[in-house]
Amino acid sequence: MRAVKQSRAIETRKRILRETARLFALKGFHETKLGELMQAAEVTSGAFFHHFRGKEDLALAVIDHHMAERCRTLDRIEKALPASVGGDSLELVFRRLDAACEMVSRRRNRKGGCLIGNLSTALSDTHPVFRQRLSECFDEMAEEFQVHLAKAAEERDLAAAVNSWEIARYIVSVLEGAIMLSRTQRDMGLFHRQIQRLKDDLRHTFQGEAVLSG
Repeated sequence: MRAVKQSRAIETRKRILRETARLFALKGFHETKLGELMQAAEVTSGAFFHHFRGKEDLALAVIDHHMAERCRTLDRIEKALPASVGGDSLELVFRRLDAACEMVSRRRNRKGGCLIGNLSTALSDTHPVFRQRLSECFDEMAEEFQVHLAKAAEERDLAAAVNSWEIARYIVSVLEGAIMLSRTQRDMGLFHRQIQRLKDDLRHTFQGEAVLSG
């Protein structure tokens, strides 16, 4: 019986997180009310406060859940891509970019924008705790690329000339910006063109012309 109750509690928590993420992406943090969240997740106030202290506690949990799901999704997509040839570390950067492109394409009909981007715009100026956590999210995204970028620089004797961390942040900036721009323009082709241009820039940089060094 206890195991059944624990299983139900876990499922309830997941449902709250899932519905909150959907509403935050669709309406934003400020416009989404607690009552609306409870109704969407089909939970009572007692059940809600059993799992979360309030809206801010919930939002932080949603961010953590979103980042974990994002990473798992990208890993699954990347594993399904054709095997890379040659063992070049820069190609591993491109594989992660290709996985991100596929994930964005699959979500193109989903209403609402990027959860992390939306929350960053709404909360970074007024909520220091959220600003810190959201900053960490973007750094986590960058870290996925930085390890391969650093190795690619070493393979080409460019470690002293190329700032792999700044380039990783540049990649995240282009990805996030391309997502927002393609949604406003209703043009997924624009997104893919921006990512192709990004790849061209990276190839250019790692040919020894370190335009992103620092």
